[in-house]
Amino acid sequence: MNLSDQRHAMALLDAMRTERKISLSGLRSYSEVAPNSFIKWRDGSRSPSLSSFIRLAESFGFEILMVRRASGSGEERYELRDQSGALNVLESERCARRMSFGEMEAKSGISTTAFYAWRSCERSPLLCNAVAIAETFGFRIIMRRKVAAPDSTLSEQ
Repeated sequence: MNLSDQRHAMALLDAMRTERKISLSGLRSYSEVAPNSFIKWRDGSRSPSLSSFIRLAESFGFEILMVRRASGSGEERYELRDQSGALNVLESERCARRMSFGEMEAKSGISTTAFYAWRSCERSPLLCNAVAIAETFGFRIIMRRKVAAPDSTLSEQ
């Protein structure tokens, strides 16, 4: 699910919350997200921080990835749980494109100061801002069900 519009993802997470019979007040102990924040994210009046959204999504069995179709038939994927690593990829892309910081700011609406604060993990970007900077460099931010790791005991037999 593309996160360029968080409301679709929030509707899915809310449906899962309801299905699992988790009350809004019980959400805090389930996912460390305050009920008031959840409601504002769900109705789109506020954007969650990337770190808070990742925590919420993971509590329901999803992962958040930055993806881009690679040359050939493959796809580049970066887990946004590693915020610094993903932003280093974007910085490398900025350099490869010979894009100035001013051009990056103009295209994404994200200041260089904010970008480097996120990259050094001093702060977590809002989900909407993470989407904006990723899209500037041809990436999408998606939410998908976690892929189960293969059972190592089966592969050893």
